[in-house]
Amino acid sequence: MNLVLARIDDRFIHGQVTVGWGQRLRPDLILLANDEIAGDPWQARIYASTVPPDVSVQVLSLQEAAATVLDPASDFAHHERVFLLTGSPSDMHALVAMGVPLERINVGGMHFDSGKQEMLPSVYVDRDDLVVFRTLLRRGVRLAAQAVPGGRETLLDDGLLAAMEARL
Repeated sequence: MNLVLARIDDRFIHGQVTVGWGQRLRPDLILLANDEIAGDPWQARIYASTVPPDVSVQVLSLQEAAATVLDPASDFAHHERVFLLTGSPSDMHALVAMGVPLERINVGGMHFDSGKQEMLPSVYVDRDDLVVFRTLLRRGVRLAAQAVPGGRETLLDDGLLAAMEARL
């Protein structure tokens, strides 16, 4: 598979993505998978306009994204270095449940929101997020929180999730 990174980041395409990860990974396609943004052409254009001109952007619904990744005849297959973005653990899990083969997921920015507590710097979770993380772990997906390349990487494992559950 030509996927160089699958990342959960609730800000989607921003500086850490385009500069930090983009310069390190040199993607030729950023695939943003999100039902809301895919349904709003204005938002999709805004996100697509924030990347360097040599990087293509596709904003697709979760179902469209999964179908595109899984179809060997799709445009996805013609790209050499693809960066997949979702805004939440549940969206990334939906892709996995639809058959997208992910071995590793980078947990990036999951910022504070009502009902969420800090698990790690820039990673705020609620009980639903922890359930999804556990489900992904059971499916054999490796989860690692890392804001930028070269930054500290923290593996999300059952012990960390259990400790967080006890705090919620």
